[in-house]
Amino acid sequence: MKAIHSMIAAFGLAFVLPAPADAAVGDPEVIIYRFPGVRDDGGGLHVGIATVFHCTNFSGVPENIRFATRNTTNSLVSNAIFPIAHLATITIVTHFVLSFTGIGTVAQGVSIDSGTTAIAATSTNIICTAMIVDAANPKPDGVALRGIRFSPIAGSQE
Repeated sequence: MKAIHSMIAAFGLAFVLPAPADAAVGDPEVIIYRFPGVRDDGGGLHVGIATVFHCTNFSGVPENIRFATRNTTNSLVSNAIFPIAHLATITIVTHFVLSFTGIGTVAQGVSIDSGTTAIAATSTNIICTAMIVDAANPKPDGVALRGIRFSPIAGSQE
């Protein structure tokens, strides 16, 4: 009798459906972070103060990341989407800086004082950091921003 139960259990396990694939480009976006304190003096390339965002995707598939930046008066300054490959890290800046090679900007030429950036993505399996930097300094010199995590990764603690 035990042998029959064992065979039925083994047979059942052999036909278990795989877990659904992770979210991917084209799936609905979920807000994953909000960074308060975003700063940009509206300066030109490699001049003044800028905010730098770094995001890494470990979902297993390409994803999209949206950066929605608002200034102190709650006016939308920028709303931009960037693709990110699996295990890639992208750098997005409010305007280009010497210390990092950004692939895109979210507020070029716009002054932001104590603004906020919401980051949404097609997966929660993305982590991001942000910092305010001196855009003219080739060495990263600045202040780290504390991001508030929304929609945490299952089983994680941030």
